[in-house]
Amino acid sequence: MSHGLGVAVREVGHVVDAFRAIRRPRAETDLRTLDGLRDLLAFARANVPHYAGPRYDVRLDTLADLARLPILDKAAVLDGDPGRFHAPGLIPRDYRVDRTSGTTGRVLEVRHDVAAYGYHGATVFRRFLLSGYRPWWRIAHIKPFPRPLRWFQRLGLFPRTVIGAGQGDAKILADVLKVRPHLIMGYPVVLRGLLRAASPADLARLRRTLRMVMTDSELLTDEVRDLLSGGFGAPVYDEYSAYEVLTVSTQCGRGAMHVDEDRVRLEIVGEDGAPVPDGEEGGVVVTHFRERAMPLLRYRLGDRGMIVPGECGCGNRFTRMRVTGGRSDDYVTFPGGHRVYTATFLSLAMWTPGVAESMVRQAADGTVTVHLVAEAGRDFGQVAAAYRRGLAEQVGGPVEVRFERAERVTLTPGGKGRFVESAARPGP
Repeated sequence: MSHGLGVAVREVGHVVDAFRAIRRPRAETDLRTLDGLRDLLAFARANVPHYAGPRYDVRLDTLADLARLPILDKAAVLDGDPGRFHAPGLIPRDYRVDRTSGTTGRVLEVRHDVAAYGYHGATVFRRFLLSGYRPWWRIAHIKPFPRPLRWFQRLGLFPRTVIGAGQGDAKILADVLKVRPHLIMGYPVVLRGLLRAASPADLARLRRTLRMVMTDSELLTDEVRDLLSGGFGAPVYDEYSAYEVLTVSTQCGRGAMHVDEDRVRLEIVGEDGAPVPDGEEGGVVVTHFRERAMPLLRYRLGDRGMIVPGECGCGNRFTRMRVTGGRSDDYVTFPGGHRVYTATFLSLAMWTPGVAESMVRQAADGTVTVHLVAEAGRDFGQVAAAYRRGLAEQVGGPVEVRFERAERVTLTPGGKGRFVESAARPGP
């Protein structure tokens, strides 16, 4: 069986179970997760070189025992031999290769076995259908690279046109208008640029067919969500994912981000690597327990988030989470040790009059430069002064920053906006 056909068969076979999974009682979901983690650890111990040592000789009697295992991150995988994380004996048709977006400046090649990818595909179907998407609706997908034509698209379902994210905003807008989409998908930074390029007449054309917007991969603040929803005149559904573990959580109609607990185990951990109580912020650690081609146990994604206590009124019983501040290494440090994270700068860009976007760069000597994309016709000096005042309010006093003009936010090779970078501390 070919790789593509194998994934297709598994996707179809898993769709019903994927929909049942979100309705299961908590006790059953936890038991299935524990069984999945035990199976993964046993497989990794027996087959994957990295996990052969005594650090992984751990008995998982409860879900809490997972915290006894070490935490991995991208640097640990890349600094060693990534091949030590590969299950032996696989041939290319047994797995699919994804590459991380390069947000951290380093690219990791990740393998996903056909079975794991097939179930993930079923959960993607679930995400779309639960949002209210109809399988015949046209999709304009703004991405930095081409996407393969899937088996269901050959049948006319989920028809998608991929539009290059590296083009100028005006060209992206023209290409989107040609599609007459029911759904626009893209990173928030690109969608904001699309709104800036669109005239009232362009937006009126879009709204004739547009039914929803889907975002992923970047931090989506409440302010940005409101901007996109109001600008496009359609609801916005977010997704939180990483190439290493695929989808982590997706948004329901009530605005909650539900963890894909039928595929992944989410932990929110403190500085010591131990899980923190629900409702407290910490580092995001994920284990994709269906993965066999390249298991990554307790993998730190580099973001900050929290588990939201309680159940959601939408009927999905999976745990809710929030990404609270973007990547945990995306911050600048001002005198006195005060850290300011991405979310603060995104909020400033949203609320400062005349600011369309901003990028913040901190040099090794601590100098902070704010690269401002000003709205058309606005005086740059006045815009920068307003931004400076807003930043002072956020950090509790004036801080020394420089301002430079920018035409557009710099994108990573994966097409994401790189809003905050600092060379004033060791990298990840």
